[in-house]
Amino acid sequence: MAIFSIFFVIVIIGLLILLLSQMVIIVEQGEVKVVESFGKYVKALDPGLHFLIPILYNVKQRVSLKQIPIQIDPQSVITKDNVIVEIDEAIKYHVTDVRAFVYDNQNAVVSMIQDCQSNLRGIIGKMDLNEVLNGTEEINVALYESVKDITAGYGLSIDRINIGEISVSDEIVNSMNKLITASRDKESLITISEGKKQSVILDSEAKASEMEIDSAARAKQTKIDATARAERIKIDAEAEADRIRIVTEAEKKRIREINQAIQESQIDEKMLSYLGIEAFKHVVENNHNTVILPTNLTEIGNIPAMKQVWDATDKNKQ
Repeated sequence: MAIFSIFFVIVIIGLLILLLSQMVIIVEQGEVKVVESFGKYVKALDPGLHFLIPILYNVKQRVSLKQIPIQIDPQSVITKDNVIVEIDEAIKYHVTDVRAFVYDNQNAVVSMIQDCQSNLRGIIGKMDLNEVLNGTEEINVALYESVKDITAGYGLSIDRINIGEISVSDEIVNSMNKLITASRDKESLITISEGKKQSVILDSEAKASEMEIDSAARAKQTKIDATARAERIKIDAEAEADRIRIVTEAEKKRIREINQAIQESQIDEKMLSYLGIEAFKHVVENNHNTVILPTNLTEIGNIPAMKQVWDATDKNKQ
């Protein structure tokens, strides 16, 4: 009987200890525990010490609220120019709605990964290979914007998505290397052509400038020569005009002196005839002259110049 009583006490104490262990709930920092009552969600226990009535309440699940990193396996996607590439992703997320995370989706994390992969295929499909290789940051932003609202319905919040290594086949790599080499050769040829073009332009401009300078110099020299010629012609013309004026003045003076001499000599018609005969005598003496004489030598007086002299002499006599 005493042994039975001791055994009963031990059982009671064990049950009490078990009951107390079920009642005391300790929640660590950075996590919560989901409490159910007969399969129905009751609440989420925050970090600290809590007491629950066994049988009526039980802890269904522990949920971490810390940021969780996850690496997604590489997946094959096709670019806009039909190139198959393999891309892996790294996601950092945390739980924001415990109830939605536990009850609204059978596996919220798997759903998040599938959504990220699906949206990544859509984004890459709109980009060329060069855009994919050179635009990882743009892809990260576009992928984050496309899934953040979807995952919020799973009780998750994506903190960051990073596109990892982008792999292409060796054939594509060789083609890209050839393309890069061709592009560099093209740029080199363009640079050389541009250099030659600039050289030709500079030479042409230099020659044009030189021709312009020569033309200006020639025009200036022509103007100087023309001015000099005009000045020389003017000087010659003035000199010729002075010479003609001097000769004319001398001739006028000689004629006046001759007229004066004739007027003073009192030459009559007989004397004029005699002088005419003497003049023709000297003409005839030259064997190279042909002389035609009038029938009357006195008709020499009919010559207009001599006639004027004769008339003037008669007037003076009167």
